[in-house]
Amino acid sequence: MKSFTFYHVFSSHMVLQRERPIVFSGKGEPGKKFTVTFAEKTKKGTVDKDGEWSVTFPFMNAGGPYSLSAGYDGAKPSVKFDDILIGEVWMCTGQSNMEMPVYSENPFWQTLDAKQELKKANHPNIRLFNSFLTRRLAPEGPLEDENPDNKGWVACDAKTVADFSACGYFFGRKLNDDLNIPIGLINTAWGGTRIEAWISDEALYYNGWELEKQDPNNDQSWKDRYNSPDCKPLRDWLVQFDKLGKAPAKWLAEKFDDSDWTATPAAFVTLDTIGRYVTRFHFKLPASIAGKELVMNLGIINDVDQTYVNGKLVGSTGCDTETYWANMRRYTIPAGVTHAGDNVVAVVADNHYMVGGANYNDFAITCGKTTVKGIAGLCCKLLFAVPNNFPVRPNPPQMGNDMSSPTSPNYPSTLFNALLNPWFRYAVRGVIWYQGCTNAGQFTYYPLHKLFIEDLRDNWHDADMPFLLVQLAAFHQHTPDHPVKAEDIDALPFPEFSAYALTREIQAELPNDMENVGMITAFDCGDPSDIHPRDKQTLGLRLALKAEDMLHWISRNCDGPVFRNMFINGREVVIQFDNVGKGLKTTDGKPPKAFAIGGENGALYKADARIEHDRVILSSPMVSLPQRVRYAFTGFCTVNLVNSDGFPAIPFRTDKPDYFMMF
Repeated sequence: MKSFTFYHVFSSHMVLQRERPIVFSGKGEPGKKFTVTFAEKTKKGTVDKDGEWSVTFPFMNAGGPYSLSAGYDGAKPSVKFDDILIGEVWMCTGQSNMEMPVYSENPFWQTLDAKQELKKANHPNIRLFNSFLTRRLAPEGPLEDENPDNKGWVACDAKTVADFSACGYFFGRKLNDDLNIPIGLINTAWGGTRIEAWISDEALYYNGWELEKQDPNNDQSWKDRYNSPDCKPLRDWLVQFDKLGKAPAKWLAEKFDDSDWTATPAAFVTLDTIGRYVTRFHFKLPASIAGKELVMNLGIINDVDQTYVNGKLVGSTGCDTETYWANMRRYTIPAGVTHAGDNVVAVVADNHYMVGGANYNDFAITCGKTTVKGIAGLCCKLLFAVPNNFPVRPNPPQMGNDMSSPTSPNYPSTLFNALLNPWFRYAVRGVIWYQGCTNAGQFTYYPLHKLFIEDLRDNWHDADMPFLLVQLAAFHQHTPDHPVKAEDIDALPFPEFSAYALTREIQAELPNDMENVGMITAFDCGDPSDIHPRDKQTLGLRLALKAEDMLHWISRNCDGPVFRNMFINGREVVIQFDNVGKGLKTTDGKPPKAFAIGGENGALYKADARIEHDRVILSSPMVSLPQRVRYAFTGFCTVNLVNSDGFPAIPFRTDKPDYFMMF
């Protein structure tokens, strides 16, 4: 008889959304009667013909802890959950700036004062569900359940929060402090992903988005591009990288004492140094399939790899493979390589950038209808790190974008299917979203972003669900280990077009066009040389303040000055702002920065600026007849204009198009 189970989004230590009906669901034997007891209330039901069940309990106020037991009638309960709280639940999603953890060994991939933050991260009433640890792709269609290998809900402490979204954690911490109720946070972020991957195939199709899918010639086209003269610098770099060190044969063999290597209790290894690693783990095979030809689903290696089983090379993925950084490794193990009992996998994994990873959570061996899962003894060793004077790796070939490959996290709808769909059965209060870098510079981001919000609300059956987004931070180029000076970037002229500025403009437009959508800016927290600014504390704080205001829990000013209108007065331009509080000011007491004026010839010139209460007066000796103004409408610049409450002004241009009329 089929076991009575809950979907994996439910577990001990979870937080359930207050003031909403509480719906539990799962799988069971069709036709069997069951009982669920929660918070001393009991509900009965019958598993339907499709093997699914659900029960609904009335809404509850914040509180707990409560326990739950459930199972078939006439038998002992087969499921028991404890330490369940009722409070506020939020989805934390987006790309790498939402994914960025509180702490890692990489100094460029952790929040400010990360070690100090861990010391004070004991918050038993904040609960975390970290889908990052077992994230996966689902291009073929929606997954019905969360990954069963996920640990489920855990209480927040120094250990559990370390690899959780920093932005999400600081948001939840502020809510917990201010509201004094339990907070549940779900992390589903995936770095470098386009918004198309987060929208359902149904929503894309019915709204007329004919997106490129698999091209059977794509792989060969990629190889042709890789072998072209344009990619010779990359190929030459890889040769020099390879000369730094080969993995010793004994490290790859089955029998080798790796007890002094760095052990990794989870199935994920962070590769946080530019260099070459070897990771090793064990798996067991039954005699029935040992020695036969097997298919190994290894997992995702963020860069390139060579993979050995019992010392024999069984597969490799390099820069000549499209979307190699996100491909699920699937290698064939030839007959005669494995044996019954213990076998060893050794992966030579190269990390060419600042942060990489090897995710073995989806490891599986298949032979016909037999599947073997589970690994043991995962450990790693850094073979070499590149010298300080080693050049930065040239970029790999570009073939438009990687939306055409089902093995890419940017494949349309794949992250909606894998990471979001399992949660639509779990009530949440709202979503915080930090994404846009990968879609930067695209006008279509406007209708796609609106569609994304509508799609989430439709699937959660909550037309007014709060949605809070983070406007992109200031950024020039991603060279964190070779930083540029902010003043050098400030000296550059404002460009006529900036991809990041366009995306920020679209993000700022969304709260004007959609109900219950809020935005906070990260511009002033940006770093000219790092696309991942480390000050996630400020962003989490702003998101929490915005949520509290939007939901009328605590009303306060939580927005920065917003452009209202422009007046031309001879050679001067008067810019009037809304949301100034008691008046405009600058953070350093100096005149406002980051303003530019355009005149009759269309060129942009940096403006002299002064504040008069809710206005900024601009002029330039280069512009006698000013016609347009831009503020921080570029990739990176230093800003200092804030309102009386200290919130920064929102970047803008006075010649903004009417997006509502465009789409």
